Amino acid sequence: MTIQVINTESYQIFSLDSVQPVVLYQSESLTSLLVCVEAGQKLSPCVMSMQVLYVVLSGNGKIFVVDEEAELRPGSLVVVRAGDVRSIKADERMRVLAIQVPSS
Repeated sequence: MTIQVINTESYQIFSLDSVQPVVLYQSESLTSLLVCVEAGQKLSPCVMSMQVLYVVLSGNGKIFVVDEEAELRPGSLVVVRAGDVRSIKADERMRVLAIQVPSS
């Protein structure tokens, strides 16, 4: 099969205890994860060794990168460089697709 269709809704995991990203697809060139964040939850600040593209599928919140902050809403695409500290906080229940691209 040439086309692989992944229904992200069937992989969503929301938890009041902690955010549990789910790997949707992984190859040598990228990893895609579904990140489900409950209202009021915040992902702990982290630094990735790769560039990450975040696509908001549903919900609203904020992303914090280094010392900047941006509003997130459905359809938002955020590109975060490798090595930058980042965190996401949900104002309401959010589903975010995170695509990790190794630095070349």
